[in-house]
Amino acid sequence: MKSLWSRLRPGSLWGQTVALTALIVGLAQILSIVLFTLLVLRPELQRVAGIMAENVASISETLSEAPEADRQRLIRHMAKSSYVEIWTGERPPDDAGPPPRMLERVFMRALVKAMGDKTDLSWRTDHSRKLWIHVWLGGAPYWISVKSPPLLGPTGLLLAGAASTFGLAMLAAALLSNRLLRPLNALRDATERYRLAAPAPPLREDGPLEIADLSRSFNDMTARLTRADTDRNLILAGISHDVRTPLAKLKLAFEMMTCDDEALTASAQRQIDRIDAILSQFLMYARGFDAEPVTKVSLPDLFTPVLAEYGPLGVVMAAPLPNGILHGRPEALHRALINLVENALHYGAAPVELTCRQTPDGWQVRVRDHGRGVPETQIASLTQPFVRGDSARQPLPDPALTPNGTGLGLAMVKQIARLHGGELTLRNLSDGFEAVLTTRDGGNGGSKALSL
Repeated sequence: MKSLWSRLRPGSLWGQTVALTALIVGLAQILSIVLFTLLVLRPELQRVAGIMAENVASISETLSEAPEADRQRLIRHMAKSSYVEIWTGERPPDDAGPPPRMLERVFMRALVKAMGDKTDLSWRTDHSRKLWIHVWLGGAPYWISVKSPPLLGPTGLLLAGAASTFGLAMLAAALLSNRLLRPLNALRDATERYRLAAPAPPLREDGPLEIADLSRSFNDMTARLTRADTDRNLILAGISHDVRTPLAKLKLAFEMMTCDDEALTASAQRQIDRIDAILSQFLMYARGFDAEPVTKVSLPDLFTPVLAEYGPLGVVMAAPLPNGILHGRPEALHRALINLVENALHYGAAPVELTCRQTPDGWQVRVRDHGRGVPETQIASLTQPFVRGDSARQPLPDPALTPNGTGLGLAMVKQIARLHGGELTLRNLSDGFEAVLTTRDGGNGGSKALSL
């Protein structure tokens, strides 16, 4: 079972820093208040209560021992004092005041303890929070009010100070978190924007030592990847030249060569064309489509050539095609659509139905065939490079559709989908198989509305 902190802690570093700071500062404030109350406030209240108890006792004894005529004169004289007020009667002048505060209760308990059995105390507070103490003087009830000691109302000040300290600590934690998160957010954004064909500007290597080291490591990594990509492109260009040149010569030789076995010549030509197609697909997958610029492409321009080429083989639109404009890499999107159609034709069965619809955050293309489907345990592996669906899809015995692929078709579609901020999903249907290509607006390509 996870701990309470593990279940309640925020997911972000900023939230965790602020929450942990709030917890520590809050506990520190509570401990400070408890220690202040026990070591400072309570002893001071007891001291003030002792002084007030002596004053009340002195007033009570003086009035009790004074003759009746002198008692009234003393009462009138003390009533003029700014320190003591005396009220005769069973009730104080205002007994409907607010409930006593916590410190007032503590003070009165200390006062009762200090006075001991000198008098039977009862007390009230009025609307101005003046404290009235009930005593009996010479058989008559009196209410005595002594000016409130300065420590009767420090609760609000104490809590205000604690709240101010807590707020300053939270502000400091938030500023510190922002200071730490700013370079981390820049690193995250640079990682998301990074493309081999268009590397992002290097990160600033300043700030705290750990953050500067992290930024420096990222810049070194991107530089190494860029150099590796440059070397890879040189190698691929060399492979393309060194392999395709003899292939072209071999093809030309077969065309010029006189051979009575036309079937053998045709077979050799097909094998050469197949090698050339495999090489082209491998180079296309290895290079990727990052370097292709993002432009505006209409959906009819994307789908019409595919329907014209593969329509005779049973490729149809299952629903009217929206007349939309998208932002994306046209060659990459065209290649993705062709690969999905060819995969459905090679491994499935006609008709192959295409559907294109807009989603809340992009577009979605569905390519559905009526083949035999794929075992569920093998679906995830179909988008891996060099994995072919021959054994999984069990293609129908039609020589015209015998698969000649390299196992890069669906892997390339997945690569293109991720480049456009989307994904490729494969699933079995009750009467066939379906590939769903989705993209998102504002995907990794960096356009405002990157969609298919």
